[in-house]
Amino acid sequence: MQLPIQSAPEYRVELPVSKQTVKFRPFLVKEQRNMIMVKEDATPTEMYYALINMLQSVCISDLEIDQLPMTDVEYMFMNVRARSVGETQDVKAPCREKDCDGTVNFKVDMTNLKINEPKIRVDDKGKIELNDELTVQLKVPTSKQMMTVADIDNESDMIRKLCLISLEKIYDKENIYDLKEYRDSEIIDFIESLTIEQFTLISRFFEEVPTVSLEMDGVCEKCGAKSKDTLQGFANFF
Repeated sequence: MQLPIQSAPEYRVELPVSKQTVKFRPFLVKEQRNMIMVKEDATPTEMYYALINMLQSVCISDLEIDQLPMTDVEYMFMNVRARSVGETQDVKAPCREKDCDGTVNFKVDMTNLKINEPKIRVDDKGKIELNDELTVQLKVPTSKQMMTVADIDNESDMIRKLCLISLEKIYDKENIYDLKEYRDSEIIDFIESLTIEQFTLISRFFEEVPTVSLEMDGVCEKCGAKSKDTLQGFANFF
């Protein structure tokens, strides 16, 4: 006689950037164990791929997780985690008070996710008017694409790489240029021909992508000082 195997419950979540509604199940004991093992001694890249593999395994909807924007990946992970290990979690961190070597105990509500929306946004379709005759259209990079720029320290170089990844179309008064039909070298030449002001306009597009954060309140067990902190970025959510 075979042992009974439970069927996992299903949940839904709407992702904040792509607006897709995704069905998922909680992760299982074996998946949680793999996540813990990776967390102990892993680079950000290794953590990212472990996260993607786990989310892909629990995702019931037909989609490729690494093709989602990073914000959607983080948001989905926090929802899966809340449904898998509970909505509250204890987090410990060093006390930041002067001359205190104590530990702050945070009680975190994993469902209290904050979507940080920019106050001013470019056109919803990603169109940016550079001058009266020239407009560009960009798409939000996928999480996999974002990992390709994670090790670039120079901000200007990082934005250039993101532009190469994200630029979809260029419009002038007479033509629409679909950049799928052009070589990377040609797109780079276009980027290098921009004025500083135009390049800054494009840079704003990446600054205005919504982000996910989780605010925490805690108390130091040694000095009793109250503390606030914010978790942001998939490595900190892990």
